[in-house]
Amino acid sequence: MNNLKLSFFIMLFSHSLMSFGQDPVRLKAMTYNLLNYRSYPSYCPSSSNNPIAKEGYLNEIVNYIDPHLLVCNELDGYNSTAHSRILTHALNINGETRWEKTDLYTNGSSLVNGIYFDKNILGLKSQGSITKDISNQNLVRAIDVCEFYYKDSLLSIDPDTIFFTLFAAHFKAGSSSSDINARDQETKAIMAYINANSISENYFLAGDLNMKKSQEIGFQNLLNYSVSSIRFYDPENQPGNWNNNYTFRNLHSQSTRNGATNSGCFAGGGLDDRFDHWLFNDDISSGNSGISYISGSLSVTGNDGLHFNNAINSPTNNSVPTNILTALYEMSDHLPVTIELDIERLQIGKDEYFNMPARAWTDLNGTSWLSVSQSSIGGIWYCTDMLGRIIKQGIINETQFVLPALNSESGLVLIRIKNRKNQTRTIRLPL
Repeated sequence: MNNLKLSFFIMLFSHSLMSFGQDPVRLKAMTYNLLNYRSYPSYCPSSSNNPIAKEGYLNEIVNYIDPHLLVCNELDGYNSTAHSRILTHALNINGETRWEKTDLYTNGSSLVNGIYFDKNILGLKSQGSITKDISNQNLVRAIDVCEFYYKDSLLSIDPDTIFFTLFAAHFKAGSSSSDINARDQETKAIMAYINANSISENYFLAGDLNMKKSQEIGFQNLLNYSVSSIRFYDPENQPGNWNNNYTFRNLHSQSTRNGATNSGCFAGGGLDDRFDHWLFNDDISSGNSGISYISGSLSVTGNDGLHFNNAINSPTNNSVPTNILTALYEMSDHLPVTIELDIERLQIGKDEYFNMPARAWTDLNGTSWLSVSQSSIGGIWYCTDMLGRIIKQGIINETQFVLPALNSESGLVLIRIKNRKNQTRTIRLPL
């Protein structure tokens, strides 16, 4: 009888170990307007915006920020040279090989987007573009649409991993009624595309939206679309008139310069506009489909909040190393904007425990803790003994919390977690 009990305990203990979830993967995404990279309008010749120097600066900036996904605006759209050279002369250099590019899409505009990703972490499932508005008229610039998937370590034995869709955009600049109308049409085109293609899980919009305030109709189209279930969310929920407004100084991404504009190639005026954005849907806001936004992670690299209406390098700016500050100043009149995300990994013992990272432990003071992912918020936890009898239970209201005092004769408690999708996970807590 004792041997039977021991065998049962070993079997249960082994199964519990197998069902431990893997920690989420932290992913960083970056959007950056490169300012006429290898595009030479009359006001911005190569002598004022050297492309070879820019490739070196971009390499320094990317190595410093270390993103896994990079969205670039303002690449030359007349041929593929600029799109390719970012990969071969700014990213995959000095022994680096992890970067891959998506295909180049254009509707004939002189400026296009470039999207690059860490191929060790992400894979590209599909790609397309939005080139027409809802009246079938040409948009000012094509909007890239890419579907990515996370390259989970268990992908070879289970293809059911996390997917997300990226919309990369560079909206029409300017403050005239025609400019505002163009942005109205661009944002309506995105929302119509999402609605028509029934995209419901994990999507982002990244790029230079060229809007000076959240009240603009284009921004309202994104955040207050008539179909509420597909609306976008502003990560830090910062509505208002962003332009030249000290309240939003930490969000401003343009301009890096004040008076020294290289004969008008760079915009001046200092940091006073929030043009560059990451927006995402409710799934990412709530973490319900395997990707969660890390609250507070939205960051404008090089903006220390102390250079409102000033160039980023005057007065002293200690938010980044000196070489990075120089690279940011010389590279563009925009600053990079980044966010961080948690991607939930496939679990060992996936049939029952898919997508539910969790950890339980008892600290040196004898206090028992439970840590879960954002997707488990609103679910239920149960503590049971070896016979399945419920000892304690409760609602999951936060991602890490103290469990009530627990007692079990066997010295082992099983914790069962059930989220709002009725997915479950069982782990063990040694007492």
